[in-house]
Amino acid sequence: MKSKIPTHPLNKSFSKFEEQDRNIIIADFDDRSKIYDRQYPHRHTYYEIFLLQDSSGIHHIDFEAYPFSGPVLFLTAPEQVHQLIREKGGHGFAIQFEDDFFNNDSETDSRLYSYFLFEHFQTHPVIPLNEAEWDKLKTLVDLSLQEYKNNVAGTSSLISAYVKIILMEILRIRKQHFQEQEVKTDIQHQHLLNFKRLLNEQYTAHHEVQDYAEQLRITPRQLNSLVKQFLDKSASQIIKERLLLEARRLLALNNLSTKEVGYELGFEDPAYFSRFFKQGIGMTAAEFKKSIQDIG
Repeated sequence: MKSKIPTHPLNKSFSKFEEQDRNIIIADFDDRSKIYDRQYPHRHTYYEIFLLQDSSGIHHIDFEAYPFSGPVLFLTAPEQVHQLIREKGGHGFAIQFEDDFFNNDSETDSRLYSYFLFEHFQTHPVIPLNEAEWDKLKTLVDLSLQEYKNNVAGTSSLISAYVKIILMEILRIRKQHFQEQEVKTDIQHQHLLNFKRLLNEQYTAHHEVQDYAEQLRITPRQLNSLVKQFLDKSASQIIKERLLLEARRLLALNNLSTKEVGYELGFEDPAYFSRFFKQGIGMTAAEFKKSIQDIG
């Protein structure tokens, strides 16, 4: 099926590097005299850190609306449907990188960033910044951008190091803003990461907490306790939210019927899926599709 919402790949033509493993773009922009032109629903094949100063508007990310004003940080992951509506232009930076930016790193901590900053469990993809936070992030991005524009030996390693520092600083800022638990590499976090990975791989096949607990070799009660501790939700709620997110994406992006979407997600009974969707979203699938068409 043809997607209704365009998907943008990482545009490597902007890179001055000729290395085959080039997997990151860093750019600054200043469009204070105009409105940013990508104001329509779209998605990426890459991760993006987007820093914006002196602007305001609403960022719709996976069908949730996030109003913003003043310095702000946006975090978007591959396949997330989002629409940035800005009331005016501004000054800012974009850091874009593909999944192999994390996969090529042997450090466990680096992989944690992709799971805790850019994943479907996160509830804070839009982070307002105070002046001190903006200044610190701007300094770090300026340094990485300066290195990005140099084509000398060792540049790639330095860029990677700068971006990791930026990710660490974002984790610190988000933890302070939202009183989040600190990311660690202990066994509890590893169980949480593995649950997230399994869920993203198997949500169409497995809808029950027990299915994932068995693979993690812990009890359903232990998995629920773990998820509650770090995400303040039950494991069953996380599974339900993942299914509802994908249902909305399928309904918004493809010309699929409600019945077809249900089958795609592993629901054998169309009536049960319809009830599941309405209970979770607060409207029928048909009403949701109309609401998306009205926005687009």
